[in-house]
Amino acid sequence: IYRPANQEELVNLHHTSARNIVEQIFGVMKKHFGILTRPPQFSMAIQAKAPPGLAATHNFIMDHDPGDINECFDEEDLDPNPGHPQENEFGTLADGAVTQAEKDRATEMRNDIAEAMWNDYQ
Repeated sequence: IYRPANQEELVNLHHTSARNIVEQIFGVMKKHFGILTRPPQFSMAIQAKAPPGLAATHNFIMDHDPGDINECFDEEDLDPNPGHPQENEFGTLADGAVTQAEKDRATEMRNDIAEAMWNDYQ
């Protein structure tokens, strides 16, 4: 079993594990909901609400009729180009570049989390 030697390795291990899980979840969601595979035509505020809403719908179906999840979708709903984002002209993520103060605050927060994780790990 791999044991991280320092807090950076521990954070990287947890980050990699979390990323793998998130990628698997989005793979399932993209398989079942074609809206996630096409260029967005909605504002960023609306786009941000789609994944949690679709996840809730998916979980509801799985709780109440798990056999139905695969019957609801056509082949055209599947991602035509898995693993490759589609280019589009919609949405923005921010109103400008990240400021140095924001970068410094994020770095400090990340370092505090890493230190806490390492202390809990030992």
